[in-house]
Amino acid sequence: MLLRTLALVFALAPVTALAVPSQVNVAGTMKWVSDAPVEKIIGTADGKGSLTIDFDDLTRISGTLTVAVDTMKSGNGKRDGHLRSAEWLDAAKHPNITFTIKAVKVTQPTTGDAVKMAVLEATGDFTLHGVTKPLTAPVTLKWKGPKVKITTAFNISLDDYAIEGKKGIVGNKVGKQIAVTVRLKGKAN
Repeated sequence: MLLRTLALVFALAPVTALAVPSQVNVAGTMKWVSDAPVEKIIGTADGKGSLTIDFDDLTRISGTLTVAVDTMKSGNGKRDGHLRSAEWLDAAKHPNITFTIKAVKVTQPTTGDAVKMAVLEATGDFTLHGVTKPLTAPVTLKWKGPKVKITTAFNISLDDYAIEGKKGIVGNKVGKQIAVTVRLKGKAN
C-alpha cells in the first residue's frame, strides 16, 4: 500500500527540469571618456568575453571580459601611440584590460515576457596596467531566447592603476577619472 501511494505521489508530482547554465560568448564596444580642463578625449575599444549564465539564478553568473589595449582608439593616431606606450598603459607589458566576475547581486528582478531584463550589480577583479583592484558596477542584462545584451557603466581612477603618464598631463589634458561604458552582445550556446 505504501509503495502504491508513493508511486502515485511521484507520478502526479510536477516534473521540473534542472536549470542548466548557458555558455555565452560576448563581443562589443567599450567607450571611454577622459574629461580634463584642457581637453576632452572620447575613445573606443573592442571587448569580448566568455560568461556562464544561469538565467534561472542570475547570481551564478561567472566569467571574464577582456579588452585588448591595442584596440583602443581616440580618433588621433599619435595620441593612440602614446596611450599604448610604456609611459601610459604599456600595451607591450600589459596587453589586456580584464574584469573577472566574482559575485553578482540582483538589484531588479527579471521582468518582461518576450524580452527579459534584469538589473544586477557585478563585483569582481578589474585589472589594468598590471594592477588588480576590486570593482563593483551596475549591469543591465537583457535576453530574448538565446540572444543576450549586456550594458554597464563605471568610473576608474588612473591613480588606482599606477598610470602616471607624462609629467603634468594627468589632471590637465587627461582626466584623473575615466568614465567607461560597455555594450556587449552574444548568444547562449
